[in-house]
Amino acid sequence: MKTFLFKNFQQFIFLLWVLLFFALFIQFLPQTSVAEAFIVPLLFLACAYPLTTYLSKNLLRKAIVRKGTAIFAVWFFLFSVLVGFLFFCCSFLFVILENEGYFPGTPLFSREEYFFYNLLVFITVGIFINLCFCGLRFFEENLKMQKSLLETQLQTLQNQITPHFMFNVLNHIHVVMQSDVDLASSLLVKYAEILRYQLYSGKKEAIPVEQEVQFLKDFVDIEKIRWEDKLNVQCSWKIENGKKEIVPLLLITFVENAFKHVSRETAGKGFVKIDLEQKGNTICLEVKNSKSTFPAKKRHSGLGLKNTRERLDILYPDAYSLSVEETDATYYSRLTIKA
Repeated sequence: MKTFLFKNFQQFIFLLWVLLFFALFIQFLPQTSVAEAFIVPLLFLACAYPLTTYLSKNLLRKAIVRKGTAIFAVWFFLFSVLVGFLFFCCSFLFVILENEGYFPGTPLFSREEYFFYNLLVFITVGIFINLCFCGLRFFEENLKMQKSLLETQLQTLQNQITPHFMFNVLNHIHVVMQSDVDLASSLLVKYAEILRYQLYSGKKEAIPVEQEVQFLKDFVDIEKIRWEDKLNVQCSWKIENGKKEIVPLLLITFVENAFKHVSRETAGKGFVKIDLEQKGNTICLEVKNSKSTFPAKKRHSGLGLKNTRERLDILYPDAYSLSVEETDATYYSRLTIKA
């Protein structure tokens, strides 16, 4: 999942404060000297920045977690009044400085006869500033909660796949041990590498496509040993850039299902054909396997394909296509990802 927005949000907030400073500077510049036009917004924002930041970054976050909307509303009003009061004090300070001759007299600030009006205006400005930055922080927190929810959902799906895969591994070894202990031992070592990849690399957000391909090759090699000469397996791996990243463990379901549901008839060899191609930002996997021609009980779709679809919907929304075609004799799937 992309984390660019969260890494740069603080810089974005800081940039808004800088832009606000320059906007005030440009507005004040025609009415006073360059020095006063620079110092006035700098002092105003120096008063507002710590209060607004604490309100939007700390108090708002606590209110979201504890669902304390009413309490936050009180804090929001108090902080806005405080910011407005500090603005008023700053304006009054510059009126004094202008009267003392430190800066040229300007109509920039209204005089003391408009005391309550000026105070109300500055409080309104404080409310506006706090409302803008609290709104942005609320948007950020909402995105974080959505990201956390998706990560939890992905972890749940991954936890469902892991026991299913491990069960198949142990079942394969158990069958082979009945006839060939040495072969079973060799398979166990190879399976250990596969499981290590799944348990550790599978937790990463992305891995090089060459690692995922090697994982698939290891799986296919083990299946070839298990099936001996009873199955015709053809594989094509065309990788343009092995460093291109992909979400791990997305492709194994289609390869595993091909060997799981391939025809087992003695009259003729079944087949599994796997074609994987990575070119540019596109990764395409095509898997085709033979099916039994004898009537069989209807199979359930299984967790593997269902979970893979759900992971694709979360990780590559509008960036993948998946088609599955089934005939009386074959089963074909094609997955294309714009990574």
